[in-house]
Amino acid sequence: MTEKVSPSNTTLNFTVDPNYSGKNLPGWFLMNTFLQRHLGQVMHFQPQDDFDSGRAAVLSGNYDLVYANPFDWVQYQQKLGFLPIVKPQNHFDEVYLCAPAAGTIQHAEDFPERIRIASAHPSTLVHMVGLFLMDKADIDRARLDFVFTGSYQGVLKALLQGQADLGFLFNEVYNSASKLIRERLRVIDQSDDAFAFHAFCVGPRLLPQRELLTDLLTGMDQEPRGKNLLEDLGFSGFEAVTEDEIACLASLADEYISGHEAIDIRATSSLAVEDSAFVVAREDPEGGTN
Repeated sequence: MTEKVSPSNTTLNFTVDPNYSGKNLPGWFLMNTFLQRHLGQVMHFQPQDDFDSGRAAVLSGNYDLVYANPFDWVQYQQKLGFLPIVKPQNHFDEVYLCAPAAGTIQHAEDFPERIRIASAHPSTLVHMVGLFLMDKADIDRARLDFVFTGSYQGVLKALLQGQADLGFLFNEVYNSASKLIRERLRVIDQSDDAFAFHAFCVGPRLLPQRELLTDLLTGMDQEPRGKNLLEDLGFSGFEAVTEDEIACLASLADEYISGHEAIDIRATSSLAVEDSAFVVAREDPEGGTN
């Protein structure tokens, strides 16, 4: 394990993708403690409630270390000079296109004329790949009525409560769901691209220690405490991110974002699209979406 550096009076700020902090908040506080001990610096961990607040917090310039989803770390790299340094081993972000198992949809041919789709947020790679899956099935995007739930758990709720015909679901959320929940869903299609990934990213103040931090994170599976922490967080280990991987994903995100901003579905589709086709749902803390 890497030697820790001399203590500094500088307090570093750390946050993670809201999907992960919502799933295992105690584990991420333990990760914060682990990093503090090995880096020899005070580090403050602050979880975020949702995608929008998480992005806004990091883009405000107050964070030094972020475990971010692909679209977010591309933004942080381009706008703030963050550098992705490590990613989970043998783990990529994929998308499951799911329908309620009790419904009539088994194939793309069964989709209704207007298709209600639950998605966590329009500015995520999961949403982008979900749209590509619909394109692959030759579905006109003007037929899609989006319900943006704010989280992947919200997508699950919308499907299970009959508020959506389909859902764009992050593969990790589907795979970690209980057997009972998975049995209530039907996977219509799924991506298998193996190119996108979450990553630990270091900001400008932490860049001088990026090699130290890279060694620390990639070596966690080599010592007992680190290995136990990885298991708590659901990872087998971390590996270094290459420059080619960064360039590839940044290029793809730029292409999607620029195209998404430039295309008006109403101008490119043969179908009429009303403003009501784009619906934002908020999670009810008592359960379900509204």
